[in-house]
Order: sequence, then structure tokens, then C-alpha cells
Amino acid sequence: MKTTLMEPGKYYHVYNRANNGDPLFESEEACRFFLKLYQAHICPIAETYAYCLLSDHLHFLIRIREDAGGSLYKPFALLFNSYSKGYNKHNEKVGKVFKFKLKRKEIRSTTCFLEMIRYVNQNPWRHGIAEHPANYRFSSYRATITSGPTMVAKEQVQEYFGSHDNLEANLLSQVDESTIRTLMLED
Repeated sequence: MKTTLMEPGKYYHVYNRANNGDPLFESEEACRFFLKLYQAHICPIAETYAYCLLSDHLHFLIRIREDAGGSLYKPFALLFNSYSKGYNKHNEKVGKVFKFKLKRKEIRSTTCFLEMIRYVNQNPWRHGIAEHPANYRFSSYRATITSGPTMVAKEQVQEYFGSHDNLEANLLSQVDESTIRTLMLED
């Protein structure tokens, strides 16, 4: 699937990975720093439906807000550049931190969107980092099922999956990878 420019009102899988196999997030502090930057740069232009930060890559499922104007690439450039500067300063390194400037794929069907929500939330478990998605702190799983305020548009996610009672079971149900193969992370 060809990568396209982002447009208001559309849904996207945004992803990136570490350059040269280096760690992208070496600590919980690094993850918190990235999410703080994400909230400052991306939350004003997009609703977040799912996310996951792993040591060497990241995933976000977003919908660009209808009222988002200007260059929709610029907030992502600011996010990745700001994180890279902080990462390099903290680790006394220089050079490229992310492999890509911005990788995104438009999600055009509700079926694919729901499978991608499952896929992103299950990522820590799928990579063997956590025995259960609820045990991993830097994904949207806990933010989606909690009743407190989060940056995740959890009310909309719940509407997609039905009642709150069914939400957790739906988030843990098996992902149909054949449905989302073209939307998944690419090298």
C-alpha cells in the first residue's frame, strides 16, 4: 500500500523504528519523555486510539482532527526531532535516532481499524515483553480500559467494540493478521 499525505478526518497507523537497530527507548524515563512530547505535538491535531512504545519501535493509531490545518507533517517532524535531540543529549550521541522521517498508512475500513487496535495493544505480548498487555506500562491497553482520564479516545474505542464489559475481551481476541498485513510495520 502506498504511503499518502495525511488529511483531516482520516485514520492512520503511524509507526517508526530505531535507526541501525539501536534502542529507541532505553528506559521508562525515555518512554515518558516521548509520550510528553507526543501529547504536546500530536494530541492537538489528532485523536489517539491505540499506541505502543517498544525498545526498538513504536505504533500509534490516530485520526487527524477535522479542524487540523497547516502542514500535518510538521507536528510529527517536531515530535521526532525533539525526541532525537533529547535522546542524543542524554546518551551523549549524535546522529539519526529514527529510521524513518514518518511512516504512516491510511486505515480505510472499520474491520482493519479494529484489528489494528487489537494488534497495537497486544504488541508487548506478541514480542514476549509482557505476559499480558495489562502488565506493560507504555501501551494504550491500560489507558483504554481504565475509567480515569488518558490521552486515548477510549470512549470511541469502547463504542467500536460494544460495551465496556466486552472491551477487554475484544482487545485480547486473536488478531486476523491477513486483514491488516498491508498496514503493519515494514522494514
